Amino acid sequence: MESVNILKVDKDCHVDKHWISDFIRLAVTVCQWHRLRVLSIMMSRSRRKGLHFYIHVAPPVDADLANRLQWILGDDCQRVDCNRARIESGLKEWNKLFEEVGRLLMRIYDGRTYKTKPESES
Repeated sequence: MESVNILKVDKDCHVDKHWISDFIRLAVTVCQWHRLRVLSIMMSRSRRKGLHFYIHVAPPVDADLANRLQWILGDDCQRVDCNRARIESGLKEWNKLFEEVGRLLMRIYDGRTYKTKPESES
């Protein structure tokens, strides 16, 4: 199975921007624990369901680790289980998120320019 460089996280709720900032810090930290660098994070909003996050990482990781990281970052548990079954069956396109046609992705993190604020400024 090919390595992947995009982690996809499905959050079925709407939250304010401060919570999203916390998610960004969490994603960067979790990836650093696994010796990965977050290059960017893109997000899309759904009116009904919630948020989708696309976390671009380097270097690429194997499917099992990608699914594990997605679970750690709070991906929908049923989706994690389905992804595990897809991975075990050898399905190449195991990591799907369904977007509405024409849905725009917003860049919410750019690893080249982002600077983490000190805790006293948060």
